[in-house]
Amino acid sequence: MLLRLQALSKRFGRDWVIRDLSFTLERGEVVALLGPNGSGKTTLLRLMAGLLKPTRGRVERGGRPLFLANPPAFHRHLTAGEHLRYDLLFHGFHGQEGDWRGALARFGLPENLPLAAFSSGMRKRLALARLSLLKPDIWLLDEPETALDGEGRGLLLEVLAEARGQGGVVLATHDRALAEGVADRTLELGAA
Repeated sequence: MLLRLQALSKRFGRDWVIRDLSFTLERGEVVALLGPNGSGKTTLLRLMAGLLKPTRGRVERGGRPLFLANPPAFHRHLTAGEHLRYDLLFHGFHGQEGDWRGALARFGLPENLPLAAFSSGMRKRLALARLSLLKPDIWLLDEPETALDGEGRGLLLEVLAEARGQGGVVLATHDRALAEGVADRTLELGAA
């Protein structure tokens, strides 16, 4: 078991966003979260990552999670190379700093261009490069396909296949075709 939710609930003020949700993510599994805007997909990912505290219930993690926000957050004055080098050091990958150049090349990203000059699609590619480099056990992806062109979507599918082999994936998406193409099961969330 990589992730277990037990009667998980989250309320903001008087509004319940998630109510009594239970499920388990196993190693090698991809679960897609589907639902309209406001249905709690992003909130659920943040709960799984430990970025939010549940109102009730529990989240148990059997591995190291990493959350990809939509849109991904980066320091605009840093370059892609600087971001990946700092990420490796921050996450304790000492001695593997050389891997970041290969990740930039794989995802078609320039090393020394500040992120302020990146398009939305380039920032999403950098987020995917970061995930592929850090190799978490639990991949929590919020609309990973947004802003990607055809080549970027191909890279996303490669990353999802790698993620399945390294751990497990929960991805929130509006793209039913993507969910049905990559997920072992889907979890439909209703409007709040």
